[in-house]
Amino acid sequence: MRIVVGIAVGREPASVAEALRRKGARSVQGPAPSLPDVLVAEFPEGDLESTVKSVAALPGVRYAEPDELQSIL
Repeated sequence: MRIVVGIAVGREPASVAEALRRKGARSVQGPAPSLPDVLVAEFPEGDLESTVKSVAALPGVRYAEPDELQSIL
């Protein structure tokens, strides 16, 4: 499952990406030039709501939400 993660102001994307990997993300993409404060993390299938909540609580994370477009496809 993919989760879109907003990076808090003043935080380095690399440190947030590392925290996501420690939390269990298989991969972390971004940030893209057009979205410099957004990462997309791929987690193993599981309890989506619980994973989103735990990601949102990580230091440096402004928001976390399911990647709805990926979930529909």
